[in-house]
Amino acid sequence: MKTPLLSGRIDLRKKTNHHKERGVFMTILPENLKNERTLLPMFSSFMKEFKVNQLFRKCHMNKKKGFPVKDVFQMIFLLVFTQKNVAGLLQSRHPLFQGKKDTLYRFLHKTSGSWRKLLFLLSTKVVSEALLPFTSLKRYTWVVDDSPYERPRSLKVEGLSRFYDHAQGRFSRGFRMLTLGLTDGATFIPFAFSLLSSHQKENQLCPMDASVDGRNKRARLRKESQEKAPDVFFNLLDGALKHCPLVSTILFDSWFSFPALIRKCALRGLSVVCMLKNTPKIYYSFGGKVLSLSSLFTRIQKRPHGNIIGSGVVNLNLTGKPLLARIVFVRSEKQKSQWLALLSTDLSLSEDEIVTLYGKRWDIEVFFKMVKSVLKLTREFQVRSYDALVSHTSIVFIRYIMLAVIARRNTDPRTFGELFYACYDEIQDITLMEALTLLLELLKTTIKQILVLSEEKVKELLIYFVNSLPAWLREKVLLLNCES
Repeated sequence: MKTPLLSGRIDLRKKTNHHKERGVFMTILPENLKNERTLLPMFSSFMKEFKVNQLFRKCHMNKKKGFPVKDVFQMIFLLVFTQKNVAGLLQSRHPLFQGKKDTLYRFLHKTSGSWRKLLFLLSTKVVSEALLPFTSLKRYTWVVDDSPYERPRSLKVEGLSRFYDHAQGRFSRGFRMLTLGLTDGATFIPFAFSLLSSHQKENQLCPMDASVDGRNKRARLRKESQEKAPDVFFNLLDGALKHCPLVSTILFDSWFSFPALIRKCALRGLSVVCMLKNTPKIYYSFGGKVLSLSSLFTRIQKRPHGNIIGSGVVNLNLTGKPLLARIVFVRSEKQKSQWLALLSTDLSLSEDEIVTLYGKRWDIEVFFKMVKSVLKLTREFQVRSYDALVSHTSIVFIRYIMLAVIARRNTDPRTFGELFYACYDEIQDITLMEALTLLLELLKTTIKQILVLSEEKVKELLIYFVNSLPAWLREKVLLLNCES
């Protein structure tokens, strides 16, 4: 089944069906829909279906004493849906967890095992069992990108560095979150990530903990975080290909589109679709001449009409075995006089298919927006240990995976943000139902004591009272009466 051709205007920031009528990213206001499942059964069903407890054991994630790993994980996982911090939730009337605050922080700091392996195994299980049976394998592609993980007010966070944020055009304090995921254009599943510190010592604001044993996984992650982004990218990609080797296409934007990196992807059997950076420092072989991207644009045959200006087949390997690729030039949406260039190493793809395929890369941008704005990636725990940062980021990614599965299986048009707030509203409804129960019991007792009425008269008064309530509150009272 071929990728559908592009029709109408070319939008490189492709929107899925979930985003068509609600803006580029998401609508965070929930819809008041009936028959919502409560959060805890939803979470338990997700844990049971994908056997997350077994994955904990496979990744050697265990505790020597105290609460089981699954209980502590559940508390941190569900925390964001309560809209409370740790202290507020533990002091509530019905806490989700009976332990103390220190238990949660020890879990984030010192849990043994590999969070990266857990994310690999869970993502592979979700893709193979929940997504692949319902769509063609050809629709899936790897996507890689990085996003700022900012800690602007921190001073003593392990590995904290100073990095340049190209989106904001300024230097920031924190990490670069390099992320690799899989998408079919409708559902994005994160597979791996690395919180990159700077590999330049002058930009490292806080050193890594030197007391960590250099032979274990914790030390290897710290060392990896200070390597260059392309090297870390291939570490993540090689791990992902071991678990999901059938996907053979990868997408990335212009910050990764260097010929050397594209050649390394080709050696791994992957076809690359990416946007090119217009720079005089990178050359392509076309028509027997070595040209920059701007010079190549002047030499291709152009079309007078349409959003696709033209294309040409170039050689990326100037020395050695040729590596052919097709470069497609398209008009920019913002300025019609400007152009963008897309590259594909799969020459069997048409120009329209290349543009459509690259549009799937926008799913990772929606993912970044979701985990930061809604799932509180950088605001939930103000931890200082690099281990705790990795642990918490992994849990946030797993939250997103659960919401992605729910969104894929539901037929309603809600976005990820709406699903999140629906879960949050259900927790608030539980509190409201408890309050209504107390009020109705108090009203019933007061009527009996003061007016000395029979049971039948009391029921008539209660029915009259309920019918006088607003519709939204009357539904909840009737539901409470049915449940009781």
